[in-house]
Amino acid sequence: MTSSQVVKVLIVDDDIFTRRIYRTMLFHFGFEITEAEDGKKAINHFLDGNEYDLVLMDKDMPKMNGVEATRTLRGMGIPVKIIAITGDENSRGAFLDAGADEFLLKPLSFPALTDILKAFNFVN
Repeated sequence: MTSSQVVKVLIVDDDIFTRRIYRTMLFHFGFEITEAEDGKKAINHFLDGNEYDLVLMDKDMPKMNGVEATRTLRGMGIPVKIIAITGDENSRGAFLDAGADEFLLKPLSFPALTDILKAFNFVN
């Protein structure tokens, strides 16, 4: 990413407190942040024509879980980077099979998030 481009992030988690924590972490980098409380709403953001560079995806949510949402986005041909973030270590394989680019366990730490953002070239 060039320094003139603003990174657009979609935070997908049904817990408002978790979304606020992620928003606070990402605010440090000056990213443009959108939130969705479930996988269905996340899909609708893309169907509405919105584009994102990164999605932080929870697993257990109402209406559509994170694995289903990830699989749906990949089925739509959406090339966005998807980081699965959940407390369920056993869902690693399901997320990666669905097309997630990375899998992290909750609670998400700022250093772990920073490392991933660097690996994806969103920050230096």
